[in-house]
Amino acid sequence: MATSPDDRTAPSSTPSPATAATARTLDGPLLRSLFTDASTLLHRHADALNAINVFPVPDGDTGVNMHLTLRAAIEAMENEPGSDLAASAQALAHGALMGARGNSGVILSQILRGLASGFAGHRDADGATLAAALTNASDAAYAALAEPKEGTILTVIRAAAEAAAAAASPKATIEEVLARATAAAHEAVERTPELLPVLREAGVVDAGGLGLAIILEGLLRSLRHDSLDVDLAPEAPPAAGWQGEAATLHQARHGESGYCTEFIVGGSETNAGDVRSHLVSLGGSVLVVGDSDLLRVHVHTKQPDDALAYGRTLGEVTNVKVENMDAQVERFAAAGAPVAPVAGIGIVAVVAGEGLEAAFFSLGVTQVVHGGQTMNPSAGDILAAIEACDQDYVVTLPNNQNIIAASEQAAEQSSKQVKVLPSRSVPQGIAAALALSPDLSFEENVASMRRAMDSVRSAEVTRAAKPGVIDGRKFQTGQAIGLVDGSLQVVADDIAAAALACIEKMHAEDTSLLTLYTGSDVRDEEASALAAELRARYPGLEIELVAGGQPHYPYLISLE
Repeated sequence: MATSPDDRTAPSSTPSPATAATARTLDGPLLRSLFTDASTLLHRHADALNAINVFPVPDGDTGVNMHLTLRAAIEAMENEPGSDLAASAQALAHGALMGARGNSGVILSQILRGLASGFAGHRDADGATLAAALTNASDAAYAALAEPKEGTILTVIRAAAEAAAAAASPKATIEEVLARATAAAHEAVERTPELLPVLREAGVVDAGGLGLAIILEGLLRSLRHDSLDVDLAPEAPPAAGWQGEAATLHQARHGESGYCTEFIVGGSETNAGDVRSHLVSLGGSVLVVGDSDLLRVHVHTKQPDDALAYGRTLGEVTNVKVENMDAQVERFAAAGAPVAPVAGIGIVAVVAGEGLEAAFFSLGVTQVVHGGQTMNPSAGDILAAIEACDQDYVVTLPNNQNIIAASEQAAEQSSKQVKVLPSRSVPQGIAAALALSPDLSFEENVASMRRAMDSVRSAEVTRAAKPGVIDGRKFQTGQAIGLVDGSLQVVADDIAAAALACIEKMHAEDTSLLTLYTGSDVRDEEASALAAELRARYPGLEIELVAGGQPHYPYLISLE
């Protein structure tokens, strides 16, 4: 669970007169100081929050999304240097609104918006005002979702607000109110598995709810001048964050050439720092994580054999992957040139993978936002792309369930007429873009694109980022898994088998076109072999292979 009394510092969640801050009111400078410390505490727990995300796909970035959202909020607040609480809180809320990433970040931004609303008109605040603002924060969070779900961050903010309201006597200090709210938040986090079966099945608490409790803990510790050196989350496994960090390296190193080389070394007595230092002499984008029992290695090098030989001197080398980046770039460069967009209508698509970007541009998409799994763009990133469109009418395609909320938040801030089509996958986004017609009005195009999007069945094949059980299906880290229309349906021993099983569950025999978008780590011969197997199984089905280049997902599958 979230804390262990045996080896962790207990949350600072009970009133402590001996160490409490002397300030009886909250003003702008104090608000900035409290949230800066809270951001520091949240950042220290980002990887641990990522690691307890329930879903096994490599998109466990709740901690990162919440931290980046809060960091953007603080940066905006730092540009409001006055002492007025209302102005500082409003800047905090606006920064979070523009910097919100992922569902957890969007909900956090709404909590901060509600908090700012509660502080409106106040140069400073006492305990009762703080309690009322927390109630506003809870109300704003619930109002932001069409179908609020308990056992999440919503439950935690409501529990914190109710405890704060109960503590808000006329003489209550801000420290007393915040202490009660923080204690209630931690207790609510512990109860989240009782409210969400998927959490209970996975044996974890809600990551977003714990993130909020950590923020409140940071505010309280800052107010009391207590140490921020406290561990409030489960320890992450050595491989936690590996895929996200590797993806960041790939995104940032488009100009590198050679081979992307990855492997695992077991039973090594060498520490990660020494291995990292040696690999720097062989190439760039070096990432080494783990301990003496297990090291995971990533390096871009023109000498992959040397990297692997060095790994074998350390211990047993497994899970080897060597990808020719030069060939990949050439494959992407062979993609067709973009076509002119439909006059008067701009399209913004969120995409990861140069092949997929080329595909969207070829369909007339006007702006691409780089992102997707493990790389959720902020609402500000999406808004910038919307405003960069020459057209006054814009359609946004998030292409990921975790990016829909940020897209809608960006649309609300735009001066243009924007419609967000809630595409949950790349195949849905491509189907929608294909339906755009110069002969239809904006509203007619939106309706046509939505029908096309809804007519597509899609699947995603990847490897489990962590072990677990969902809907009775057990999986181990590294096993191939398949999600059909967003639901975990397949667990298999290898990627090709998972892809075949997904397609069988999608009833391919009832469709006419199957498209396989191959990821960055799929070799051409592997994709060709899978396509040949599919043609043998479904002779009446047209099979298309598209080099998507997307990270983490060897195959994205579209059936229509």
